Parts: sequence; structure tokens; C-alpha cells
Amino acid sequence: MAFSIRRSLAWMTISQAGQAVTQFGASLILARLLSPYETGVFAMAAAVAGVLGMLRTIGLSNYVIRAASVDRDFLAGVFTVNAVLAVAVSTLIAGMSLLGGHLLGEPGVRDVLLALAIVPLLSSLELLPSACIERQGNFRIISMVNLGRNLVATSVMLAAAYAGHSYMSLAYGQLAGALTAVIAINIAGRHYASLRFGLTGWREITRYGIDMLATTGVMQLYMRLSDFMVGWLLGLHALGLYARASGLLTIMWENFQLIILRVIYVDLVAQKRMGLSFRSSYLRVLSVATAFLWPAFGGVAVVAGPLLLTLYGAQWVGAHVALSLLMVGAVIGTSILMTWELFLAANETRRMVRLQAIQCGFGVVAFGLGCLFGIAGAATARVVEAVFNFVLYRPHLARLTETTLRDVLPVMGQGLVLMMLAVTPAGLVMLAHGWSPSAPLAQVLGGIAAGVALWVIGLRVLDHPLWGEFRRLTGRATGSPVVGPTQ
Repeated sequence: MAFSIRRSLAWMTISQAGQAVTQFGASLILARLLSPYETGVFAMAAAVAGVLGMLRTIGLSNYVIRAASVDRDFLAGVFTVNAVLAVAVSTLIAGMSLLGGHLLGEPGVRDVLLALAIVPLLSSLELLPSACIERQGNFRIISMVNLGRNLVATSVMLAAAYAGHSYMSLAYGQLAGALTAVIAINIAGRHYASLRFGLTGWREITRYGIDMLATTGVMQLYMRLSDFMVGWLLGLHALGLYARASGLLTIMWENFQLIILRVIYVDLVAQKRMGLSFRSSYLRVLSVATAFLWPAFGGVAVVAGPLLLTLYGAQWVGAHVALSLLMVGAVIGTSILMTWELFLAANETRRMVRLQAIQCGFGVVAFGLGCLFGIAGAATARVVEAVFNFVLYRPHLARLTETTLRDVLPVMGQGLVLMMLAVTPAGLVMLAHGWSPSAPLAQVLGGIAAGVALWVIGLRVLDHPLWGEFRRLTGRATGSPVVGPTQ
């Protein structure tokens, strides 16, 4: 079956929509079963595991996808490097469990880390079949496996939390999800599954790994250090609140990222092989992203208080200012969408290393200063960092995509118009009630509904590319003729 962007996006949308609903529903239940402190215990343990796990963030899956050719010896070399890293990471996490619990005076951190130490070993068995299936563009299988992983992990997590396992329920969920994914992907991709060791291409794999570790690994380290700073400077209760706010952003951003950018990366690699320009793909993805994400992020920023109070309860309302600020930062961050995918597809990982070192250095200083002013200050630092990142990366995006500000400003202008249409009604409601989290829910919902209606009208009036995709989908659903090229 030939690779189809729209078909792949459809499968990823189904999968990620299911996962988003599941994650969101689970977060509502967990907010009532676990306290901010219990959530903070897991967040701190996950931060420790994440720092050590950066050794595995060398992108071997993407290495397989972009390889000119793949054979048994090549895959054996990739599997060997991946297995060695998995064992090393698991050993380090298990070793750090004692130190982490001692430093924080919280045995829960130790217990969670011991459970999380098993996850890298399980995940190492997932790499080869998953990467080879994705290389073929078969996102149907990838989507179904991811959805199954999420459903099992969520079910186990909720059952364990309800049974009184506290913060350990989150760790049990991760273990169950990892085991499910390994079994499912090795059944679906049994032709690619292998435990064969080898050293073919190990030098090239190592060079690639070092580059990727210096990019994605450094970024993972930076994000985890941010959690450390909140936990150490402000306490585990504050970390729990901050994790709730950033967790909502993660649900929104990562699901979009996995739907769009994961598929687009495969297409970018194909374009690179054929010597084609990234310009058209970049502008279209940026147009769709700003039209969809900016109104969504802006809307959550406006109604953050009532959202947290209604969905999670009064104990989480303290995160509403941080949530609003994180969403503002996400709006700015969307302006440099696809940065990592473009650098990787263009084989410019060394340049990306230098740029991310600058980004992380600035971010650590800004975030550390922000933490001195509470979780709202930490979230403000994210906004400042987003502005800095735009200035840092935009010239390189222009070079890689052959675009100028004259090309992207109209796209962003349309996104800004659509965002203002979407958030203004709810914003007026919140303004009338002094931005109180206790603003009448009926009025807030009415403002949201009016904003959605105005957003749809705006898409139609602007004849936005996203409106064209809606027409295509509705045309197929109703059996009407679909006008335009297919992919």
C-alpha cells in the first residue's frame, strides 16, 4: 500500500483522539483520588527516571526510518546498541532509587523509581518492529498499538488508585502499558522482530546517537531539571500543582504533535530523498496548526480557573494562573513548529545541538529565576523562553523551508484572527466576573460555544486550508463529491 498522508493522519487522529479522551478522563478521576502531594511524588520520581532515560533518547527509530536501505545485519546493529542502552538506563534508575528517596526524605520516590526501572527493558523489545512498520508508513498498526497501550495503562492506573495504591498506581500503569505495547507490536510486526545481536554499522549508529543525545537528550534533561527545581525550591505540593497545569498542556500538544508531526516527518524524509523543497509542506502544516492550536491554547488560557475548579476540584485551583501562562507560551511556541523534524530530515543534527545548548542554557537560568516567584513565576519563564526560541530558531526555519517573514506572517495573521474570534466571548464573560475561577459555569460554557461558532465562521470566511479539510471530510461522510487532489 502506497504511503498516504491523509490516510496516515486519519489513523493517527483516531488513535490520538482516543488517547486524549482517555488521558483527560483519567486525569479527572485521579485528581479526586490522589492529592497534589501524591502527584508530586510521582512527578519527582518520573523526573529522576527521565534524566537517566535521556541516554535512550538517541532517536534510533528515526535512524531506521531515514536509512537508505535496511537489512538483517543493519537491524542487528541497531538492536544491539538499543539493548545496551536499555540495560544501562534500567541499572542507573534502580541505583538512583535509593539516593532519590534519601535526598528527598520520601520513600515513595524510591518505590516508584524501582518500578520505572523495568520500563526501559520492556521498551527495548519494541524498537525494531515499530520502526520498520513506521518506515513503511503503516500508521494504522502504530495507531492501534498506541491506543491499546494507553487504554491498558489507564485502566490499570485507575484500578490501582481506586484500590488505594496511591502514587504507585501511576507506576503500575506505565508498566502495564509498556508490556502491552511490546506484545502487540511484536505480534503485528513479527516479520521484523528479532533478538539478533551484531556490530554492523555501529560507528555510524554511535555518531548519530551522540548527535541525537545532544539534541533530544539535552532537551529531556532540561525539562526534567525544571521539575527538579520546582520540587526542590517550592516543594512537592507545588510540583503537583505545576505538573497538573503542564500535564494539560502535554495532553493538548503531544497528541497534536503525534498526529501531525510524526506523519509529516516520514513525508519530509521522502521529500529529502527526492530533492524536493520543504516549503509547501511547512507552510500548510503551520497554517493548520495555528488555526487549530492557537484558538485551543488561547481558550484554555482564558477559562483556566473555571476549568480547573469544575474538572479537578478546589484543591487544584491554585494552578490556574500557571496554566494560563503555559498556554500563552504554547501559542508562541507553535510559531516555530516542525523545528526538530526539519533539522533531522535535513541531516543538520550538529547545528541543532548548538542551538539547543543555547536554548537550554537560557531556559535553565530563566526558569530558575522564575521559580523564586512561585509556580506562576515558573510559568512566566516559559513564556519568556518561548519568545527567545522564536528569535533563535526562526532564521534557520527560513533557510530550511525557503520561506521569509513575508510568507509566514499572513499565515500567523489568520491564526491570530481565528484565535481572537474563538476566545473573545469567553474572555468577556471572565472579564465581567473579575477573572474569578468561580465565574458561573453556564455563562462560561455559553462563551465557549459562541467562540467555537465564530471560529467556524472565521474558517469559512477566510476560506482557510483547514476549512477545505473539513469540507473534504464531510463530503466523504455524506457521499458528496470531493474536489481537489488526494494524497
